[in-house]
Amino acid sequence: MFWLGWHLFEGILPYLVVTALANLTTALVVYPAYRTFVFQSRTSWPRGFAKFYTVYLFGLGCSLVGMPLLIELLGTPVLLAQALVILLVPVASYLLHRFWTFRDASHTPVDA
Repeated sequence: MFWLGWHLFEGILPYLVVTALANLTTALVVYPAYRTFVFQSRTSWPRGFAKFYTVYLFGLGCSLVGMPLLIELLGTPVLLAQALVILLVPVASYLLHRFWTFRDASHTPVDA
């Protein structure tokens, strides 16, 4: 989504705005697949998406901090900087989704 947005809006929108738009668009597109196929969640759609997007905001935060560091300080090209940031976020995102967003209630500890 970032690649597409960057090519559509290069010179019109700053790369950080394209990053934020790509983040929201990607979350809206992939949430149904994660919910249905990856985690087989029965959580209500609005509640599940709110938690899911909270995790996506973590990734957005990493992008909004990491990309300027790579681009402005190190002179990395924009698309390469985004690719490098994307490599760092998925593991943390998956774990947050697994243990928080789509946590299976049957595995929740019972209070003694």
